[in-house]
Amino acid sequence: MQRLQAFKYELLPNSQQERQMRRFAGSCRFVYNKALALQKERHEQGQKKLGYAGLCQLLTAWRHSADTAWLADAPVHPL
Repeated sequence: MQRLQAFKYELLPNSQQERQMRRFAGSCRFVYNKALALQKERHEQGQKKLGYAGLCQLLTAWRHSADTAWLADAPVHPL
């Protein structure tokens, strides 16, 4: 007979870690919504969707832009 076992873990971040986690989640949400709006705009204009490499180049540009310089504070991998 096969026995299945599971484990539960709970994160208990301190206030600074929780604040950072919220900032990272907000950054991910912003990048996702901005890329989605861009893809929708391109679709409406009859252009092809941007692939992974194209979106990565835009992300780099957004991270180095003066308007969205706060994106550089978040790790690039989740974005």
